Amino acid sequence: MSTFHIKAEDRDGSVRELEIEENPSGNLMAALTDAICGGMAGCGTCHITVSKGFEGLRKPEEDEEFMLDSLPNLTDQSRLSCQVALTSAIDGIELKVLGDGM
Repeated sequence: MSTFHIKAEDRDGSVRELEIEENPSGNLMAALTDAICGGMAGCGTCHITVSKGFEGLRKPEEDEEFMLDSLPNLTDQSRLSCQVALTSAIDGIELKVLGDGM
Protein backbone atom coordinates (compact mmCIF):
# COMPACT_ATOMS: atom_id res chain seq x y z
CA MET A 1 0.00 0.00 0.00
CA SER A 2 1.32 3.44 -0.92
CA THR A 3 1.58 6.56 1.21
CA PHE A 4 0.78 9.95 -0.30
CA HIS A 5 1.87 13.39 0.87
CA ILE A 6 -0.33 16.47 0.77
CA LYS A 7 -0.11 20.00 2.11
CA ALA A 8 -3.31 21.46 3.54
CA GLU A 9 -3.87 25.06 4.63
CA ASP A 10 -6.64 25.24 7.21
CA ARG A 11 -9.18 28.05 7.49
CA ASP A 12 -7.10 29.71 10.22
CA GLY A 13 -4.06 29.88 7.90
CA SER A 14 -2.11 27.09 9.58
CA VAL A 15 -0.50 24.57 7.23
CA ARG A 16 -0.41 20.83 7.79
CA GLU A 17 1.71 18.34 5.88
CA LEU A 18 -0.05 15.00 5.92
CA GLU A 19 0.86 11.43 5.03
CA ILE A 20 -2.18 9.54 3.81
CA GLU A 21 -2.44 5.82 3.12
CA GLU A 22 -3.82 4.74 -0.25
CA ASN A 23 -7.47 3.73 0.00
CA PRO A 24 -9.45 3.98 -3.27
CA SER A 25 -12.71 3.49 -1.38
CA GLY A 26 -11.83 6.28 1.09
CA ASN A 27 -11.97 10.03 0.50
CA LEU A 28 -9.87 13.08 1.23
CA MET A 29 -12.46 14.53 3.60
CA ALA A 30 -11.97 11.63 6.02
CA ALA A 31 -8.21 12.25 6.01
CA LEU A 32 -8.61 15.98 6.68
CA THR A 33 -11.24 15.92 9.40
CA ASP A 34 -13.30 13.83 11.76
CA ALA A 35 -16.52 15.09 10.15
CA ILE A 36 -18.97 12.41 9.22
CA CYS A 37 -21.62 13.76 6.90
CA GLY A 38 -21.89 10.72 4.66
CA GLY A 39 -19.66 12.05 1.88
CA MET A 40 -22.52 12.34 -0.59
CA ALA A 41 -21.71 15.79 -2.09
CA GLY A 42 -24.84 17.11 -0.44
CA CYS A 43 -23.74 19.92 1.85
CA GLY A 44 -20.55 21.65 0.66
CA THR A 45 -18.98 21.80 4.12
CA CYS A 46 -15.85 20.01 2.86
CA HIS A 47 -15.14 22.58 0.12
CA ILE A 48 -11.45 22.89 -0.79
CA THR A 49 -9.45 24.63 -3.50
CA VAL A 50 -6.53 22.74 -4.98
CA SER A 51 -3.61 25.02 -5.85
CA LYS A 52 -1.23 22.26 -6.94
CA GLY A 53 -2.19 18.95 -8.53
CA PHE A 54 -5.74 19.88 -9.57
CA GLU A 55 -5.23 18.69 -13.14
CA GLY A 56 -4.50 15.13 -11.95
CA LEU A 57 -7.84 14.72 -10.17
CA ARG A 58 -10.75 13.11 -11.98
CA LYS A 59 -13.42 15.53 -13.12
CA PRO A 60 -16.33 16.18 -10.73
CA GLU A 61 -19.50 14.21 -11.32
CA GLU A 62 -22.88 15.90 -11.72
CA ASP A 63 -23.84 15.85 -8.01
CA GLU A 64 -20.55 17.47 -7.00
CA GLU A 65 -20.78 20.11 -9.74
CA PHE A 66 -24.32 20.96 -8.66
CA MET A 67 -23.22 21.46 -5.03
CA LEU A 68 -20.11 23.43 -6.03
CA ASP A 69 -22.22 25.77 -8.15
CA SER A 70 -24.24 26.68 -5.05
CA LEU A 71 -21.19 27.76 -3.01
CA PRO A 72 -20.48 31.49 -2.62
CA ASN A 73 -16.67 31.12 -2.76
CA LEU A 74 -16.43 28.83 -5.80
CA THR A 75 -13.18 28.95 -7.81
CA ASP A 76 -11.97 27.18 -10.94
CA GLN A 77 -10.02 24.82 -8.68
CA SER A 78 -12.80 24.02 -6.21
CA ARG A 79 -13.61 20.46 -5.18
CA LEU A 80 -15.53 18.74 -2.42
CA SER A 81 -12.99 16.72 -0.49
CA CYS A 82 -15.60 14.01 0.12
CA GLN A 83 -15.48 13.31 -3.60
CA VAL A 84 -11.68 13.04 -3.96
CA ALA A 85 -10.51 9.41 -3.69
CA LEU A 86 -7.34 8.48 -1.82
CA THR A 87 -5.42 7.37 -4.91
CA SER A 88 -2.04 8.33 -6.38
CA ALA A 89 -3.72 11.41 -7.95
CA ILE A 90 -3.57 13.16 -4.56
CA ASP A 91 0.15 12.63 -4.00
CA GLY A 92 1.79 16.04 -3.76
CA ILE A 93 -1.37 18.13 -3.99
CA GLU A 94 -1.63 21.40 -2.12
CA LEU A 95 -5.01 22.61 -1.00
CA LYS A 96 -6.81 25.18 1.09
CA VAL A 97 -9.81 24.32 3.22
CA LEU A 98 -12.74 26.68 2.55
CA GLY A 99 -15.66 24.68 3.94
CA ASP A 100 -16.93 25.47 7.39
CA GLY A 101 -17.36 21.84 8.39
CA MET A 102 -13.65 21.13 8.48
